[in-house]
Amino acid sequence: MSSQWGLGHVAWPVGDYWLYFSTILSVNVSMKSAIYFCLLVGFIPCTTMAQTVLSGTVTDKSSGRPLARATIQLVDLKRSTLTDEKGGYQLDNLPQQRFVIRLSHVGYTTVTDSVDLAQNAVRNYALEPASRTLEEVLVMGNAQDGYRFEQAQTGPLGNIPLKDTPYSVNVTSGDLIENRSAHTLADALQTNPTVALLASSNAYSSLSRMMIRGFTAADQSELRDGMTDRSFTFPHLENVARIEVLNGLSSFLYGFSSIGGTINYVSKQPTATPLASLALGSYGNGTKYIHADLGGYTMANDRLGYRVNAYREEGPTYIQGGQQRRTLFSGVFDYRLWANTHLKLDITQQDYLVQGLQTYFLPLSTATELPAAFDPSKQYGQPWTYNESQKTQLGIGLESKLNSVFSLRTAFRYNDMWRKYSYVAAKLTSNEGNTYQEIYWDSPRQYQATHSGYAYLDANLKTGSVQHALTAGYSVAQYFYQRGVDINVLLGTSTVDAPSSFTVPAYATTQTTYQGQVLSNIQLSDRISFSPSWQALIGLNYSSIQQTAGGVATSISTSNYSQSQVTPSASLVFKPISAVSIYGSYMQGLAAGGFAPATATNANQQLAPSMSDQYEVGAKATIGALDLTTALFRINKINEYTDPTDQVYKQDGRQVHQGIELTATGKLTQRLTLIGGFTFLKARMQKAANNTAIEGKIPINVPQQQVRLYLEYAIPGLTGLTWTAAVNYFGKRPTNALNTLFLPDVTTIDTGLRYQLAIKEHKLGLHLNIGNLLNKAYWANYRDGDGLQLGSPRMTSFGIKYTL
Repeated sequence: MSSQWGLGHVAWPVGDYWLYFSTILSVNVSMKSAIYFCLLVGFIPCTTMAQTVLSGTVTDKSSGRPLARATIQLVDLKRSTLTDEKGGYQLDNLPQQRFVIRLSHVGYTTVTDSVDLAQNAVRNYALEPASRTLEEVLVMGNAQDGYRFEQAQTGPLGNIPLKDTPYSVNVTSGDLIENRSAHTLADALQTNPTVALLASSNAYSSLSRMMIRGFTAADQSELRDGMTDRSFTFPHLENVARIEVLNGLSSFLYGFSSIGGTINYVSKQPTATPLASLALGSYGNGTKYIHADLGGYTMANDRLGYRVNAYREEGPTYIQGGQQRRTLFSGVFDYRLWANTHLKLDITQQDYLVQGLQTYFLPLSTATELPAAFDPSKQYGQPWTYNESQKTQLGIGLESKLNSVFSLRTAFRYNDMWRKYSYVAAKLTSNEGNTYQEIYWDSPRQYQATHSGYAYLDANLKTGSVQHALTAGYSVAQYFYQRGVDINVLLGTSTVDAPSSFTVPAYATTQTTYQGQVLSNIQLSDRISFSPSWQALIGLNYSSIQQTAGGVATSISTSNYSQSQVTPSASLVFKPISAVSIYGSYMQGLAAGGFAPATATNANQQLAPSMSDQYEVGAKATIGALDLTTALFRINKINEYTDPTDQVYKQDGRQVHQGIELTATGKLTQRLTLIGGFTFLKARMQKAANNTAIEGKIPINVPQQQVRLYLEYAIPGLTGLTWTAAVNYFGKRPTNALNTLFLPDVTTIDTGLRYQLAIKEHKLGLHLNIGNLLNKAYWANYRDGDGLQLGSPRMTSFGIKYTL
């Protein structure tokens, strides 16, 4: 703000400092006050009346390259700016006097200096690189870059370039999640052609379960910031910067984990420059939300960075009579103890309640065909069904670059949650599916605690001309789960056209069961660079699992075991040019046994752990601004299923999955963005002993083909307006072990518009998205023991976001 005072024929410039005195004068109107003011003006030195410009450049001290978006702060005046793409900066209308200037940039040591503008108005600075955190070295991921990433977290190996990674890794940007208005894991990963839906979050469990390469990726294979996040509740995305999906076996990296791969939610981190945004909107055909996102470093102490997310949603779901409410608070804090050493703290709290749950439909065991999909917006269960949960997460971590060779990474996280739910399962009574039995299930309050942590020592050194990146360390995840025995009561018969209404039945139970696991890993790896063209990754992981269980169910008490195993891994990467890498890898996998579903004779029993192996070759290339990845793989895993002959959940035979993946992410042209690809999979049962009839059959719910295509097009002549479209295809999937029934293949289409407007230094964004544009009714998936789940109807979401 500026103003002018008239004194005779003299004009006086007045900024914020002078405005203060003008206010005093207007309030203190006595003659005495006016005299004091005039005397004060008369004694101000003339040098303060002149204005000047401070300018200069900021560069990297080691390389000399300019640093864009470095923060320049004049502490006394509370003025700040950012450097441009050439590292230049300029601050206008400054008084000619001495000030304290502070310069900071992500990944560099902050510099504080004193500048006298009466003598020098040009100041150039060179910043020294500091120890970089994971979030700092990961670049891009926004719409302008085509949602591309150069690097990703790879378990104990830390953050490494994707082209140096001998695995298939797909990264979904937080910007893409937000722009598509995705609030569930299934929606967030809809652009990833290597994953398939196993369970959506609006069913009784509130979980989102995904399949990778035809295998379930859940429980200990769900991670947050590289640590186990085994949590039976709604996975929150509002504090997520990106989702990293590692395809295939990962026991060398994570020990006992799901065979298909891992899903890692990477949290938003403190920002180098102040961030403040507020978003309002609606999704799911009625659920309203408000979301605040704040980040930066405190003015009082530039050592302390913060990132705070607060979120609230409430309103109807797309199912008739359904209601949903969720509250989330998340805070991440980064404190620089000294140069190259950071202490990190994080806290998350989520409360969730959904009423009027979606219903699973279990076909007849003698069914010869599946019914056509029903209207997904109708309530086929009861509006009083619900799922309620609460989750608390606390974490602490330390990262330190000890010297030019050694670095230390250590972290610990505590997860605590409870949930309670009741739902209605529908058991079809005819092939046509017109009638069904409503079976009421109630699960007493369940409690779960997961404690996970790691400590890794990294060393970068040379032996002759060979570069080594060594990592040695220990990781552990301790899991405890307690629950009561589910109650089920037959309510009565309903029809699809006119579902019946029933009251909540009376029941009582005090029985409880518990399960506990301790998973630990001792790891050693060496990432070897023989030359710019050749790299190798070798390593060992000594993994241990200890399972304890007890309670009223006999099947539970038989789940106790302890096992240890060494899993080796070897990979080779060849880079003929910097934009292309070709790799081959072999990995063994350890997986904890699966849990028998509630409908099995041995309900809730956990089966014994098993060993699997994987061979994979692949290639990664960048063509212009488009990243391409392809992989050929073969996975051999023990088969777990509910045997239709005795309804016992058991292990029998092997699942052999062979396939090819292709993914593309980036820009085809300056205006056209492409994300998508395909997975073609040949999955078969082999060596079945207990039930030879399943030999050569396709595993349950595994699609043989799936294709995803997502496009964004910046419309010419309408700056800031972007049109989006998506096509999603899933091939047919069997719903039983004998492959007598299949879900039909399905194609859905999405579309949307996004508009972004710059208002001075601020941003205003609006988006409109329509999912399942043609409102196609379809079966989304089949879950063994639960049944068929309907896909979502046409749903409209919209939102507005203002960023300071």
